[in-house]
Amino acid sequence: MLSPNMFSSIVVVLALIVLLTILGKRVEKLDPKKPIKGPIFLAILGIMKLNDLISTYYGAHWKRYAPILTGILIYLAFANTASLIGLSTPLSNINIALTFSFIAFMIIQTFGLIVRTPAKRFKDLASPSILLFPINLIGELSTPLAMGLRLFGNLLSGAVITIIIFYILPLGVNLIPLAFVVHPIFNIGFGLIQAFVYFMLLTIFLSMALEAAEVE
Repeated sequence: MLSPNMFSSIVVVLALIVLLTILGKRVEKLDPKKPIKGPIFLAILGIMKLNDLISTYYGAHWKRYAPILTGILIYLAFANTASLIGLSTPLSNINIALTFSFIAFMIIQTFGLIVRTPAKRFKDLASPSILLFPINLIGELSTPLAMGLRLFGNLLSGAVITIIIFYILPLGVNLIPLAFVVHPIFNIGFGLIQAFVYFMLLTIFLSMALEAAEVE
């Protein structure tokens, strides 16, 4: 039987597949001579801003990395705010959070090996001295691990703080107006911030693995 967090993750993935497919079909039908309005305009504007941000780290090669980075950000943004529709937040499960540690590790190492070649990657890890290779290797492993644990810890802390606030309030307090303040701040706000933080960290660490020579 699936855990609530795993079920939420599957629901979010399926919902995004449907939503992005519909959005893509509508974008294909746009008339370039007519102004774009409504949600389509906001979606296109958001993607353009993300592409501009990614291009500052990867230069002319930004299109190679933008799809996977943008896809991860979109998933995390929706997954971290799944409580809006009554679902459990997927990343509040340590196993799913650690999966994103593995995803970050594989993205960084795979692109690093493809772009830099194994010999150059080994040289990077052995710089400035071969004696530092074990330390640099630990750093390569600990960085994505910390990214996944950051997601888990911050999302869990937002839920815990919300529960504590409601628990310490005196009896008779009307919780409904307070919920409209506390819930967006600690559940939705924490989720969106952590999604963007993970996206930025992955973008930066991947660009570092590729080195400045690739960015030029």
